[in-house]
Amino acid sequence: MPLYYRTDEISLAPLKHDVSNYSWETLRQDAIAGLSVAFLTVPQAMAYALLAGLPLTCGLFAAIYSALIAALFGSSRHLVLGPSNALAILIQTGTAGILYTYYRDLPSPQHEIVAVQILTQLTFLTAFLQLLASWAKLGRLTQFVSHSVIVGYILGAAMAMATSQLYVFLGMSRPPSVESLYDQVAYLVTHLFQAQWTTALIGVGSLLLIIFLKRINKRIPAAIIAIAAAGVVVELLGISSYSGSSWFADHYSGDLDIPNVMLIGDTGEIYNLLPSIEVPFFNMRIMNGVLPVAFALALLSVMESTSVAKTIAANSGQRLQVNQEIFGLGIGNLISSFIGAMPLSGSPSRSTINYISGGQTRFAAVFNALFVALLMFLLGFIITRIPLTSLAALLLFTAATIVNVKQLRLCLKATKADAFVLWTTILSCVFFSLDTAFYIGVALSITLYLKKAAIPQLVEYEIDEAGDLRNLHYAVSQAPKEIRVIKVEGELFFGAADLFQTTLRALTEDDTSTRVIILQLKNARDIDATACFALQHLHDYLKGSGRHLIACGLTPPIWEVLMNSGLVEQISPDNLFMFDECHPHQHMQKAMQRAKQLISNNDMQQLESNAEVQPAAPVKEVTG
Repeated sequence: MPLYYRTDEISLAPLKHDVSNYSWETLRQDAIAGLSVAFLTVPQAMAYALLAGLPLTCGLFAAIYSALIAALFGSSRHLVLGPSNALAILIQTGTAGILYTYYRDLPSPQHEIVAVQILTQLTFLTAFLQLLASWAKLGRLTQFVSHSVIVGYILGAAMAMATSQLYVFLGMSRPPSVESLYDQVAYLVTHLFQAQWTTALIGVGSLLLIIFLKRINKRIPAAIIAIAAAGVVVELLGISSYSGSSWFADHYSGDLDIPNVMLIGDTGEIYNLLPSIEVPFFNMRIMNGVLPVAFALALLSVMESTSVAKTIAANSGQRLQVNQEIFGLGIGNLISSFIGAMPLSGSPSRSTINYISGGQTRFAAVFNALFVALLMFLLGFIITRIPLTSLAALLLFTAATIVNVKQLRLCLKATKADAFVLWTTILSCVFFSLDTAFYIGVALSITLYLKKAAIPQLVEYEIDEAGDLRNLHYAVSQAPKEIRVIKVEGELFFGAADLFQTTLRALTEDDTSTRVIILQLKNARDIDATACFALQHLHDYLKGSGRHLIACGLTPPIWEVLMNSGLVEQISPDNLFMFDECHPHQHMQKAMQRAKQLISNNDMQQLESNAEVQPAAPVKEVTG
């Protein structure tokens, strides 16, 4: 095992490991995998930029430059980064809300420029948050977000993506004031008469062709074939602003009012693949609107990327470093903020193709970025002739496939809490903005976790002479005992301390036979000051009623907290017993011996006390 896998430090060790073991055969396999992924990356990068309401170069720059740099600094050998659908729809709702709130009166041609400026501020803040998280080693905090939140958010994002792209698919314009998914659906249904039939027909044809080709063979580049076919049809029929004369246009243009189909070229030129490096736009006036979206982007990007990387690593056998992965994401997003590119996230489809195609190292993702640039350079003129409705068809197909039905059913059936989190996140996506919905799901997930963590398990046991514990529920005799053994499991932080103290008090208040309480704390975790106060109050309460408290199975972290808080002296070191892994039952044996000794001492003291207060026998007078 490489040494860098044994630590969670951020370093260049993963990159050095791949470079030192590189060979010509590995290069060949990485190049083939990179080329295979590039054919999927090109249409997806443009489609996600379209989905986000940004120039297509924002998606392409992210797939080329940012993804290349991020691949060098990450941990996974197969993860392919780039624009993603979930981030794109979040960017779209975030930037649209900021534009409508702060730049409502801005002329229409300048909206795209301002949108890119807002994007650079969003991406820079996202990068800053991710780099800060990696530096502080906060990667494990992602475990506190329930998977039900991610599943619910992806389903909500898929619905939002499908709804927003139906406008492009049907050739309709969407008003900027419509933000929530509910409002978008309502507006779409009530304005269907505005749909352009030529655009809709091209879009339906593209969607059906993608579905047909995918059913034949999933490895066929269905998206490229479908959008290329749509571009050829539009060009031959002469029904676009870019098209010249055609036989169809010459014979029927005078008889039929045929609306033109919008092409990629109508959104701006994409020939220039060399970005201009500029300092990210920064405006404190819109910070209140940008920061929540940036935080959601940072967290969602990390959740997506680590989830995809872990899924592939489960098959490849690679051990991942979560903080290193977050660091790579942060570096890639930092590059994006300087070149006007979209934020990065792990792509499930592109990463899976990379692994299936035989990618061996992170350089497969590097080759993918290079091949994307090469394809755009060679085919840029042709790509401008692609109908926008064909890209919308690709996104509609993607929206239907990104939802994992098995995971959805699992979250619904696992527990009531998972189902509640899932439905709450989905409904929040429908009626609120996506970043707000994501926060609602995360907050609810953490709240339910803290609720579970704040309930420690206190189970009473009986103990034999060997120190083995037996659950009192299964014990033969449950008669009152002078010594009671309580095993504590779970968290003992401030949220659980009050319940911990109340439960123990309830066990002893109505009990007159118990003289010693033994707490087995081997499986207790995260004891803090509040828990120490609870132990102190319990000790004082027992001592005031002539009883004793013994704690055993103490681990070094618990002992350190008790020592620092002064509880070791108050309870007495004689009543505290450490856990020894070499002798796992010894702490219980010593605790029982100590308990019996305390009872014996109390009995002796009681006898002596009774002897002192007993009156002398009367002396009988003898008479004779």
